[in-house]
Amino acid sequence: MEYSGRTITLRDGRACLLRSPGPDDGKAMLDYLRRTAKETPYLIRYPDEIDVTLKEERPFLKQALEDPRRLMISAFVGGQVAGNAALAPVSPYRKFRHRAQLGVAVRKSCWGQGLGRALIEALCAAAPDMGYDQIELEVSSANRRAVELYERLGFEIWGERPRAFRYDSGATSSELLMVRRVEDDGWRPLVASMITETEEYKR
Repeated sequence: MEYSGRTITLRDGRACLLRSPGPDDGKAMLDYLRRTAKETPYLIRYPDEIDVTLKEERPFLKQALEDPRRLMISAFVGGQVAGNAALAPVSPYRKFRHRAQLGVAVRKSCWGQGLGRALIEALCAAAPDMGYDQIELEVSSANRRAVELYERLGFEIWGERPRAFRYDSGATSSELLMVRRVEDDGWRPLVASMITETEEYKR
């Protein structure tokens, strides 16, 4: 599924374009993946584990645009990918078709600017029309800033997996399962704001 795009203003005044990435953005997306993996310990891969090639990334991005059950939105600031969020089915089987998995990461240069919230809200607004009424995510319990953001956006902790992460240092952290129910709960009105090409984002 494709998100056609809109421009928001970050808290520091920078313009940020939200749109779905395409095959031509493959190189920029791979650079973003490697940079975010270096900037935070809370993502699932270390930088050296990101071994996706440009030849592999381009068809992946094309497929995401064509799949009505998947939605990827990237944030472009100064022509570079500053953040990315995606919604994907938990499973292809009918018993699970109401459930979507959410993932999001933002470059350190844009932390605290409202970008993560903007990306998540855009995905949640689109979820009902994609056939989802439940959005799930998993996050390290040590990532308190992320957990607090998800809670402010209506996600609830439904479970905890002990010792889910083991770092190269030997330290471990648990993983939280967080869930947001989205049917008839106020997300649909947000769709109307997507029609506006440019809007100020100060929440």
